[in-house]
Amino acid sequence: MLPWQSQHGGWSRASTQDHSAASKEEAQHDGSHEVMDARPESPDVVLQKAYVSAMDIAVERPLPLASKPPTNFAVVLPGLFRSAYPEAADFPFMQTLNLKTIVTLVGKELPQEFQDFIHANGITHNVFDMVGTKKATIPIKTMQSILSIVNDRKNYPLLIHCNHGRHRTGCVIGALRKIHEWDTTSIILEYTKFAEPKAREADVKYLTDFKPSDLPNSTRLSSRILYVQLAWQAISMLLSVSLYVWVYRYTRILLTIV
Repeated sequence: MLPWQSQHGGWSRASTQDHSAASKEEAQHDGSHEVMDARPESPDVVLQKAYVSAMDIAVERPLPLASKPPTNFAVVLPGLFRSAYPEAADFPFMQTLNLKTIVTLVGKELPQEFQDFIHANGITHNVFDMVGTKKATIPIKTMQSILSIVNDRKNYPLLIHCNHGRHRTGCVIGALRKIHEWDTTSIILEYTKFAEPKAREADVKYLTDFKPSDLPNSTRLSSRILYVQLAWQAISMLLSVSLYVWVYRYTRILLTIV
């Protein structure tokens, strides 16, 4: 019962001083109840408390998800994905990608669950025992073989991965970006984003020195062929729309004449 209320819920006739004295006396007799400070807080304090509350909800009580992507998962291009080595818990998410091809850059024995997932979904699996730049220079023929698959849209949707999705995968994606005529600064920034906190100087040097001209013509031309195909599709669509508009207009003219 609050000090200024009667037992029947009505207001008492006690003076303001009596209210204050009663409050002090009740606080002295009941030390278990803390007297709250009713002073208004500044907006900064309110916002800070709200922020902490939101973080508490997001971090300590995350919303349950039906499936989760693999570690370091990202979209490289429409239909081209990268990640760390997939685990069984990642398979429900991976199934939503409708993968046609998986490129594995690690030459180790595949877990049985991974093999079952690949066979059950009819996925073409290409394995390359690629050595990272930390141990040796990536052979140009190895990179050529990988890029000939990754840069071919006939193999999409495609997932490329190594152990952690950082170094070997980062080098392949960086080489692909150079074929697509990205500038070196942007390539290194993307590599660093996924390789942190273990970005390797050897990888950065490899990506800086890598030249698409070192690859056979077939690999380099596939990128240009892709752009030509996209341009031709756009032109064909434009011509189709123009023809439709032309036929529509002249049909209306003929109908008005008749």
